[in-house]
Amino acid sequence: MKAYADSSFILRLVTQEPGTQEAVSEYRRLARPSLPYLYLHALEVENAIRQRLFHEQRTRPAGERSELRRERDAAFSRLQRLIERGALAEVALDMDRAMEEARALSRAHTERLGARAIDVLHVACARALGAGTFLTCDPRQSALGKAAGLRIRLTGTR
Repeated sequence: MKAYADSSFILRLVTQEPGTQEAVSEYRRLARPSLPYLYLHALEVENAIRQRLFHEQRTRPAGERSELRRERDAAFSRLQRLIERGALAEVALDMDRAMEEARALSRAHTERLGARAIDVLHVACARALGAGTFLTCDPRQSALGKAAGLRIRLTGTR
């Protein structure tokens, strides 16, 4: 079984937020497959970790900010360990091919499902890589992945 995880799922594997336990459990149930980790994932996951720090710093007292930075650093450490272990496999993808697939998915499904461009792109990447299973924590992406013929594992929805 070849699986593809969107960024919402990978984020749950490396951060401590709602849905983390469900995502980790699902990953284990699937026998810990090696998941493709594209530049797209790297940008989204790393930026989301940093963005979380930005938002949390604005709402928490100054005395808690060092704890927030420790949480950020721990998330980056977990991400790096997953890459080093091969749980996340850095792969290159012909993004022109993925974009063509994404545009086709958009034409076929967006008006009915309301899919965002990034959702369409992740589903297109999964298909371009030949994945049969799509791991997500996003109900919108789940609907699109299902419509695109992927087997969906929806966990810890936001």
